[in-house]
Amino acid sequence: MTPANLTEEEKVYFSLKGLYEGFGYRQYRMRKFEEYSLYSENKNFLKSKDIITFSDLNGKLLALKPDVTLSIVKNTRLDRGQRRKLYYRESVYRTDGGKQFKEISQIGLECLGDIDVYSQLEVLALAAESLKAVGGGYVIDISHMGVIDGVMEECGLSAFPEQLSGCIKSKNMHDLPEVCRKAGLAEDKISKLCTLLDTKGGYRVQLEALRNLFKNKKCLSAADELEALLSGLEKSGERGFNLDFSVINDVTYYNGVVFQGYLEKFPRVVLSGGRYDNLVKKFCGDIGGTGFALYPDELGYYYQKQPEYDADILLLYGDEQPYEVFLKAKELISQGNTVRVAKSVPENLRFAEIVKV
Repeated sequence: MTPANLTEEEKVYFSLKGLYEGFGYRQYRMRKFEEYSLYSENKNFLKSKDIITFSDLNGKLLALKPDVTLSIVKNTRLDRGQRRKLYYRESVYRTDGGKQFKEISQIGLECLGDIDVYSQLEVLALAAESLKAVGGGYVIDISHMGVIDGVMEECGLSAFPEQLSGCIKSKNMHDLPEVCRKAGLAEDKISKLCTLLDTKGGYRVQLEALRNLFKNKKCLSAADELEALLSGLEKSGERGFNLDFSVINDVTYYNGVVFQGYLEKFPRVVLSGGRYDNLVKKFCGDIGGTGFALYPDELGYYYQKQPEYDADILLLYGDEQPYEVFLKAKELISQGNTVRVAKSVPENLRFAEIVKV
């Protein structure tokens, strides 16, 4: 049983700790800073390009870590055929869409090494279970970077221009055709892209549209992988997955399934992840990696409900011996109560019961 005085984030963490360890993940702990070069050379992987730096006593430039995955990958050494499964609860330091740096809490997991279909299904299922642990309804939007890569290749682009990527990510179907024209796409390619992004009816219908519209090897391979994963999740009883081709991450590092998690009545992403073999290969050779992070700081909406009482019991004492008061408090706490000890009733605090020693 978890103690009643844990914060909501702590309750979620201990629930997830048991879940992850049950599937063989082991906790990973790291220091708060790394050499700045690790992040400066991999900025495309970071959510924020702003990094807090400082010099150590030897003059080496260090940085408070803006990302956990980079640190894990950098410090992992595996041979082909091996697999390492890790989870963590860490803080990162970065801007969050504004002009101020924030300490941002993350709970997540990483699977590194020989990544097969089961490994990816397990990570996706644990992402769904992580959102369930928070409570309320949820949805996970899932896509595949092979789709984006294949569409770009067929359109004659090495990369989507920033404005075009922005249109796709925001599902701005109104401006998308004109933005595509400015990027130099032919009308038939524009029509195919708009049709793909606008297709509805469930993942089977969407994958059929993908196969019919873009017949290159990358798109067809991505369609097969998505179908295997979504079908497997469906058969294993996991719900809430929504195929959404507007989910895009940086093609420099991400090469497979990517996904974002949302909670009911909350507009911002609270969980994100994907497969990042391209990043792992920079540090660890020919192996893969996949994982996700949950952002508890985004969950304030779910934690706004205030407890009915500040403590279960207010224990009032007068001239009694201090040890007698302390023993009484311990007795009440051992019965599962939270106790506040005071000589008089505090103002503006609420208690279920008042007890005198």
